[in-house]
Amino acid sequence: MNKNYILLIAVLLLSPFRIVGQKEVNTDDTILNFLNLKFGMFIHYNMGTYQGEQWAYPFHDPKDFKPSQLDCNQWAQAAKSAGMQYAVFTTKHHDGFSLWDTKVSNYDIASAHKKYKNLDIVKEYTDAFRNAGIKVGLYFSVWDRHHGMEHGNINQENISFTKEQLTELLTNYGEINCIVIDGWGSKWGNGPDFEELPYETLEAHIHSIQPNCLVINHSCRPDLKYTQIVHYEATHGQHCPYDNTIPSQQGPTLQSTWFWEKGYENQELKSVDKVVKELNFANSHYSNYLLNAAPNDKGLMDENVLARLKQIGDATTISVPLKKLPKIKPVHQGVSVMASSSSAKEFGANNVIDADLFTRWQCAQDDKERWIELDFKSPKTFNRVICGEYKRAVQEFKIEAFINGKWKLLVKGGNIRNNFNASFETITAQKYRLTILKASRLPYIAELTFVKY
Repeated sequence: MNKNYILLIAVLLLSPFRIVGQKEVNTDDTILNFLNLKFGMFIHYNMGTYQGEQWAYPFHDPKDFKPSQLDCNQWAQAAKSAGMQYAVFTTKHHDGFSLWDTKVSNYDIASAHKKYKNLDIVKEYTDAFRNAGIKVGLYFSVWDRHHGMEHGNINQENISFTKEQLTELLTNYGEINCIVIDGWGSKWGNGPDFEELPYETLEAHIHSIQPNCLVINHSCRPDLKYTQIVHYEATHGQHCPYDNTIPSQQGPTLQSTWFWEKGYENQELKSVDKVVKELNFANSHYSNYLLNAAPNDKGLMDENVLARLKQIGDATTISVPLKKLPKIKPVHQGVSVMASSSSAKEFGANNVIDADLFTRWQCAQDDKERWIELDFKSPKTFNRVICGEYKRAVQEFKIEAFINGKWKLLVKGGNIRNNFNASFETITAQKYRLTILKASRLPYIAELTFVKY
């Protein structure tokens, strides 16, 4: 191959510009503009809202979906009151029910009760939020249990089906700021992996229609190989790390789950103080904060949600815009990890600091000590720990910091489960340690993250 041709390819791969059709797109500018949106509203609303199911059964009667008072303008005004500058809406979740009249399926809003035949909730949403001056994004699950778009069943027919739905979403609703794709190469569920459905297949399709629409893959990985923006789900210990430089967003919930369930109208919501601290931490670490607020089965935000979002807006000051993107470095760079043991090479100690939910640490079966230690190489100041395990096993544990030659107790707890999250007094130390005191079986620890809010 000609040396000049090789050089040209290298320049194109390293350039912040992409050629889409005849248009040159500066991806760095697009990403910088996105990070300067800072604060967004995630909106989980779909068939699961009417079933009390977070992952809805994929063959419910479409007529079960019946919003009696749907008002997307109310959602938009609620987001505006909180100071949110963009939103992401669940057009289709894993069960495959589409909230627009898709031409390639009858499992959609047009097949619900006849009075909803002409209701396009995606349009209601995009119009309402644009009118409120809020950028619009869409959530779309590639994993579609109703239509058989699942791992082991990926063929040209269902890839074409997926592309057709993406074409509809990116053609009929104006400029879409970002599309958050779920169930694709993810740790959870049974969606397609990147071998049977390569990332480039859908990324190229999306950008052929909307070159500036950011593809944000919800795949539980902390790198940019399969996404333009890393999405930290804030579960199983995954959290924006203290040294994050990767363009990202973090997505927690205001209520206790993603989709609304009965009783949530009286639920104690995430506190204003927690939201403000999480938002400020994310924004100061090159990450947006995408807070989920779920509408109820009437199609409205509950009064407690409206009040809390207004309180958050009154207490929030959005940080100044970024002027340029940082040089991207691996997370937890320079941090070393030691453990009392590892059950196998694939379950090594470093897995707890990679922000990747596909990797885990597990101690040996006969290990009586069961500890894992993070050495930050120089003193670091933290006041919060986030950790999570794969499958429930831990029944008692403690977290300590090494100060003045002794281990000082910071947190003692019972179950870690999928997302243990606790504050402690602000501490400066070089070494921090998790010790498992009691477990029902050999535990797997997915992530162990220390931050300062």
